[in-house]
Amino acid sequence: MAIPEAAGRRLLVITYHFPPDGSVGGLRWAGITKYLARLGWEVVVVTAVPPSGSDAAVGVQVESCPRFRTLLDAYQGLRRLAQRPRASFPDASSVARPSEPAGLLRRLRREVEALLTLPDQSRGWVLRAALRARSVCRQFQPQVVVSSGPPHSAHLVARMATMGNAVRWFVDLRDPWAGPIATAWQSHPVIQTRVFRALVPRAERLAFRAAHGVIANTPQLAEALAARYPDVAVTCIPNGVDPECLPPPASRLYPGLGVAYAGTLFGSHDLGPVMRALRLLFERHPEAAQAGSKLRVVGHADASCAVALDEQVGSLGLEQYVEVLGPLPRAQALDVVSRSRLAVVLAQELEMQIPAKLYELVAMGIPTLVLAGERSAAGVEGNRLGAVALDPNDVAGIACLLEQLWRDDSQQRSPCPASITYDAIAARVDTLLRGNGAAPQLPRGGRNRRTSGLAAGPC
Repeated sequence: MAIPEAAGRRLLVITYHFPPDGSVGGLRWAGITKYLARLGWEVVVVTAVPPSGSDAAVGVQVESCPRFRTLLDAYQGLRRLAQRPRASFPDASSVARPSEPAGLLRRLRREVEALLTLPDQSRGWVLRAALRARSVCRQFQPQVVVSSGPPHSAHLVARMATMGNAVRWFVDLRDPWAGPIATAWQSHPVIQTRVFRALVPRAERLAFRAAHGVIANTPQLAEALAARYPDVAVTCIPNGVDPECLPPPASRLYPGLGVAYAGTLFGSHDLGPVMRALRLLFERHPEAAQAGSKLRVVGHADASCAVALDEQVGSLGLEQYVEVLGPLPRAQALDVVSRSRLAVVLAQELEMQIPAKLYELVAMGIPTLVLAGERSAAGVEGNRLGAVALDPNDVAGIACLLEQLWRDDSQQRSPCPASITYDAIAARVDTLLRGNGAAPQLPRGGRNRRTSGLAAGPC
């Protein structure tokens, strides 16, 4: 049933992450709801973020429902204590290669860990959030509910909150839930457990069949889900960026060739190809090293990635040219990126996912390197937006790009493409939520010329 144009339009969004918690997962619906409010929607967001004293977006009411600590927290704390330090990062967290018991004991431990984790990392939030969301539904009486994950427990919250209610409910997937599982995660201990294989696909099926529709943030994921659930309406609404939240161009760049990676290092994320290419650049152009060129790394790193980074820096002799800054407040992280001449997006072995950071970097006008497979979602989208998408194994191509940037002193930045801003995306969401048919497609256009020339031609 379509919502009349003149009627009050009320939307309830259920998402574990939301500003100001600092998670990139909260930026999608913070941006969309901000511009939906300008289109006349009243919006309430139920989230795990502690109260901040002011709503994150104009016209959006935030209902804070913090997570309770559970047995999982105690278990993870004991695991961290059992790890011996191998390397230290600026956030003072020691990392190590965790030791694993062998055989049956290892499998049993993984099954127990999977049980403790269910439904996901937000355990301790689901029942509280469901009760709060049901209360909001009674008082606010939304016409539409959107649950966004990961954590995908938000969809279970929405299911419990909407039972017995005729409200329209959409499941929004920022990453796959039960699948398709990206190559980067297929060897993850929890995903290999019987607990995951038995319960998570069932939870996804129950949610999809109860919802009025599913929203995916990449065409590749939308196509895969539509094939798996032919009786479910699947729509693609991409990630974007809120240009009003971006800093102005930096007035002073870093010396030499500044390269920045801002994001979490986890799974298959590997800066090794960039560091090997940086070593090649220094061998061909020693003056680049003397000028102060550096790779700056901002963000958290899981244990295995932190150790790998530490070892690669040492083996390549780049201790003076790689600066690990650790987690920084969002404004400071954006400043590091803004002062750099190249930003890196890592999407290795993520066939159907596009890191949201890509849109932010393109909007800031910064030349961007995407390390991803040629046919992956991130590789295709990176090329469309004018970033340079290269295979992670193409160290020579990465070195060629660095050399071209070193030779080019231009500091010109391109304007933000209108189609990737959340005000444009919110117009599509508005059409979808009002039930006026499928959301219209954003203009795709040709390839952005901002950095495409950097990938062409010999070094």
